[in-house]
Amino acid sequence: MSEMLLRIRDFTLARSGAAKPQIENFSLALAPGDTLTLLGENGSGNSAVLRLLAQPLPRGAAASGTIQLRDNPEQTIGKRTLLDLRTAYLPGPHANVLNPHASVLSQLVLIIARKLRQPRASAQAELSLALGRLPGAPAPEALDLLPALVAPEALGVGLLAAAMAQTPDLVLADDPLGELSPAHARALAEVLKAEQKRLGFALLYSAARAEAANLLGGNLIVLRSGRIVEEGSVSRLATAQSHAYTQTLFRTTATGEKSPDRSTARGEPLLRVQNIQFATRGKPSARDKLNFELRRGSSLGLIGEIGSGRRALARALLGLDPVAAGRVVFDQVDIGVLSTGMIARLRRRVTFITGDDDALDARMTIFDTVSEPLRAHLAMPRDLVAHNRDAALKRVGLAALPGSRTVASLTPFDRRRLQIARAIVSQPLLAVIDEPLRGLDAFAQSVVRDLLRNFRSNEGSAMLVITSDFGLARAFCEDGFVFKDGRIVERGPIAQLLRAPQDAQTKKLIEAVAAAPVTVAPDPPVSPPSDPEPLSQPVPMVPEG
Repeated sequence: MSEMLLRIRDFTLARSGAAKPQIENFSLALAPGDTLTLLGENGSGNSAVLRLLAQPLPRGAAASGTIQLRDNPEQTIGKRTLLDLRTAYLPGPHANVLNPHASVLSQLVLIIARKLRQPRASAQAELSLALGRLPGAPAPEALDLLPALVAPEALGVGLLAAAMAQTPDLVLADDPLGELSPAHARALAEVLKAEQKRLGFALLYSAARAEAANLLGGNLIVLRSGRIVEEGSVSRLATAQSHAYTQTLFRTTATGEKSPDRSTARGEPLLRVQNIQFATRGKPSARDKLNFELRRGSSLGLIGEIGSGRRALARALLGLDPVAAGRVVFDQVDIGVLSTGMIARLRRRVTFITGDDDALDARMTIFDTVSEPLRAHLAMPRDLVAHNRDAALKRVGLAALPGSRTVASLTPFDRRRLQIARAIVSQPLLAVIDEPLRGLDAFAQSVVRDLLRNFRSNEGSAMLVITSDFGLARAFCEDGFVFKDGRIVERGPIAQLLRAPQDAQTKKLIEAVAAAPVTVAPDPPVSPPSDPEPLSQPVPMVPEG
């Protein structure tokens, strides 16, 4: 039997003045080398468990239960000390734990110096050694930039290196994989597991989505409203969940969803692309010429990692950036011959649903946010505006909120639903969906997915889906373009791309969300027809980061 590292029994935590405990009757046991994921939506209590082990109890909080470290006698929670247990905190690259006005390198060095009680020169040497051991890690000088200038995947590896330099007994991970693209999350998970095998530390991972549990393996505790719903191995709970809540959390990770039916596409092409040259890096070749059509009700996935060129093509299709050659015809109008003002009016029939929490004006109220497209673009009378506004808010589950509340006061989940309500009333010809699930927990993701499906089936808009997640692309798109380094490396029906990927980049993106390795189809690759059957969509957007 392996040595016990940490045991918590019957832990209950209630904040001062709270109506119910934040955590109730919680227990766990960890041995060296164990991996345990605490899975639950925001407010489930998983983060509270990490805080219990990482910092003193909140002032005024009432706590009960016991904690035991190694072979020491059990102590009451309120008096516990972790001084004889080396812990390292591993946040996510989007957790905003770093000072935005100081370089990443200097802050990571300071963390190590304080934890190991070493001079900064020694701490920097430890960080350099840790970075050198991690595959794909950036050089130290690449981290000597402000956090906003460091790519999330590089920042994630830097934070991991800082944690590993502390040679911990226990790593407290606050969802460092959650905000990365599936491919980068899988890569970082492999590095984390390799370091765990080398150093032998226990890993306690707090997650809002089940993808992290699938990547890390080990055991799982499912939390809801501060209570344990069920627990067991990840492999068992992922395939034979006994609780409906666990099923909901794992449902958002499914990649086996059927692609949308092509019969939903109808009418004249909404978007017709003829011989445009697309390559954001290097000189375009004949291979980079695009010809496709997008009909109302159909959908196209632009699939790739950040900086791959997805949004560059979207901007070109919507007239935000000029095309070097060829024509883009939107709603039977050649965008290339329109003035800037006319293009702006045409784009009123385009709506955007994004994972950016700043996509809506934070000062506007709920009612004004949804009503604005009706008043500004459709010139509806006031009573009809109110009727359509209320119907849209009801469809997305926000009807109970006071309409006078501002966007700034809403949660990310409510803001995402508000974007969908605004899209519903806009009666768009085209909906641009840009990483709509980013930053949401598993429960919220499940709801947003269902709302987007409902939006598509009822409104019949064409959809352009920008994502790095093939699971999301499969759920919403019939066809897709796969991007890498500013070029389209593969295109075709989503089902065909999943079944027989021709390009290594396609395989990489599929494997990031698949349970089993993916085999690239044998050479020679099948060349796409020069005029394929209608694919999917157009898009605008913010520049690639």
